[in-house]
Amino acid sequence: MSDIFLSYASEDRERVRPVVGALEARGWSVWWDRTIKPGQIFARVIQAALEEARCVVVLWSRESVESDWVQTEAAEGQKRKILIPALLDDVAIPLEFRRIHAAKLDPGFGDLLGGVERILGMPAAPPRLTAGQTRENPKDGLTYVWIPPGKFTMGCSPGDNESFPGEKPAHEVTITLGFWMGQTPVTEAAYARYAKANGQSIGPADTDLPVVNVSWEDTQRYCQWVGLRLPSEAEWEYAARAGTSGSRYGALDDVAWHGGNSGGKRHPVCGRQPNAWGLYDILGNVWEWVTDWYNEAYYGQSSATDPSGPSTGQGRVLRGGSLTLDVGNVRASARLGRGTTYRSTYIGFRCAGELP
Repeated sequence: MSDIFLSYASEDRERVRPVVGALEARGWSVWWDRTIKPGQIFARVIQAALEEARCVVVLWSRESVESDWVQTEAAEGQKRKILIPALLDDVAIPLEFRRIHAAKLDPGFGDLLGGVERILGMPAAPPRLTAGQTRENPKDGLTYVWIPPGKFTMGCSPGDNESFPGEKPAHEVTITLGFWMGQTPVTEAAYARYAKANGQSIGPADTDLPVVNVSWEDTQRYCQWVGLRLPSEAEWEYAARAGTSGSRYGALDDVAWHGGNSGGKRHPVCGRQPNAWGLYDILGNVWEWVTDWYNEAYYGQSSATDPSGPSTGQGRVLRGGSLTLDVGNVRASARLGRGTTYRSTYIGFRCAGELP
């Protein structure tokens, strides 16, 4: 059973995502058609969800006022006296629903949240976050994973004879705050959404391949657009290890696309096994930019708590290895440095931070 049944026109899906996020952030569960699974009978699932919901939120727009589905769902909410209408557009609401005041969707959604609260009561406290818990970011449509605070040993893994001098010395690091991190590298489809929203054109790219040919500077703009940032190098390695201490969290072929199994090309994300916290492609497929400067002489000398790396260096750090022939770089501690404008067909990224 969900607290809220969300009714809207399918054409408005992208505009609906922030509304879902605001409702869920208050601790309410939300049913919307994104939760319908392949093979389920659409009408039956909707009917069951509508009957079980404790509140029906209808988002009126230019498209939804013409939708028979939306009007049927609104009628059910009105009959049960649990209807909360809200205006996505300044439109004339169908006559039979005008006697109920429609909330205006101000930037903080305060009017809507207040209406829902009057029906459901005070929202439940948001559930405590646990390692590996997931949440969709409505901005880019990607899934993010909760990474809890903790301690780990950063750098060359015990017994790792493939490591390079730039990974030494190994040193203890404490991450004091949990954070959200992309479950996968940013995909071409997600990056295309960002490009479209910013008036850019990158050609057809509606795929689950990790996006490449992005510079460190490009990643700054994207992560800022989704309300996040690049992870620090320490955060990246802590998340990649997910409580393990070896150079890889599983057998190489099982967890990563690399020079020996990739065929020299990128593969769609989620094609190999995830680590214990549910992160896919954290090793292999594409290198990933992080925030820190690359400076071997400084490695291991920054703060042991939430280190941010050196203040200068020879480019920015890349982590995780890639689909190239250099199998030895597909390890948790492997690192490279490249200039902030550098682009390559084997370099991508993922975002981290506090979800908006």
